[in-house]
Amino acid sequence: MRTSLLTSDAAPPAVERAFWPASQGPRRSRWVQLTAVAIVVILFAGWWLASGGQTPTTKVRVDGRTVWVPGSRPTVASALAAGRVHPRDGVLLSVVTHRAIALHTAPAQLFVDNAPAQPDHPVRAGDRIVVKNGADAVEKIVSRRVQGMGPGLPPVEDRIWISAGGVEEAQVGEHSGEIVSRSAAAGAAAPAHAETGMSVALTFDDGPDPRWTPAILQILKDENVKATFCTIGYLAQRHPELVKAEFDAGNLVCDHSMHHILTLPSRPHPQIVDEVDQAADVIRGITGQNPLFYRPPGGNLNPDIISTAHQRGLRVLKWSVDPKDYTKPPAPEILARIEAKVGPGAVILMHDGGGDRSQTVAMLKQLIDDLKKRGFTFYNWM
Repeated sequence: MRTSLLTSDAAPPAVERAFWPASQGPRRSRWVQLTAVAIVVILFAGWWLASGGQTPTTKVRVDGRTVWVPGSRPTVASALAAGRVHPRDGVLLSVVTHRAIALHTAPAQLFVDNAPAQPDHPVRAGDRIVVKNGADAVEKIVSRRVQGMGPGLPPVEDRIWISAGGVEEAQVGEHSGEIVSRSAAAGAAAPAHAETGMSVALTFDDGPDPRWTPAILQILKDENVKATFCTIGYLAQRHPELVKAEFDAGNLVCDHSMHHILTLPSRPHPQIVDEVDQAADVIRGITGQNPLFYRPPGGNLNPDIISTAHQRGLRVLKWSVDPKDYTKPPAPEILARIEAKVGPGAVILMHDGGGDRSQTVAMLKQLIDDLKKRGFTFYNWM
């Protein structure tokens, strides 16, 4: 049997690695790095404790109060935030109801040591910051010719009423159109009367809608018929080109409230005013004219809503024929419901928005043709 003898100069590789390590250079370098980091941490901790454990602050005066502004580069804006001071722009108010019609007509002013400053202006210790809020103002009153309502009109119209109110001189809010006073129409106007002839009014609610309104406008154009579109304010803002197309084609554009709140009669007076007047403002901004009518969402009214509409110079329009096309019955059913109830002076309620109105569009031409054959003409108060 042969054996191998191990000597001190012939240690196996594993033993070499365990008991005779390589150079100590890398380990020394790592210790140097760790020592340097520790020194930096100790120095930072010492500074942090010496400063009270807080970030840098700057002492200033904001509207006479001492405020400590955090951060190394304080500005007017950060000083206002630290002092919980919120500059307020002046609001333009309508002449009658004092609702806000423009929110930033008189911007707040900022001063640092009596010099005008912007929010990003840097501040230093001891600076005095003063905020001068913008002043609210009531819009100017101007003279304007408005459509006279004339005597004899009911407060709410659910059929065609013919009024010879003519044009009146009124004192109104320059921007809101709210009526302060109006002069009596020249001469004795004949009392309004209900239409008894063979006229009907086609009205479309809840638009404009880019899917259905253009299709309805095209049918009306092809049939040489005018109608009334009762538009929702926020949708009119979204699609002003459709409202303009309605108006330019000779149709009447009606105020159907700003947000179509079905429970509006239960809401507080300021919200009622906003719903009626804001939608009227939108329509006037698009067409250049105040709407003639306000139509209540769902037909829901109370004396406050009626009074608010009249204050804005709006007549209140409901309807006499409701085929409930908003429930999406088939086109022949919508047609049959209308033709069964239509009569002289009828105001027909339909919809060009608020959902799928394909069935209303599908039956409209047939409805117009049938009514023409029965001797009806189409009325739209223009």
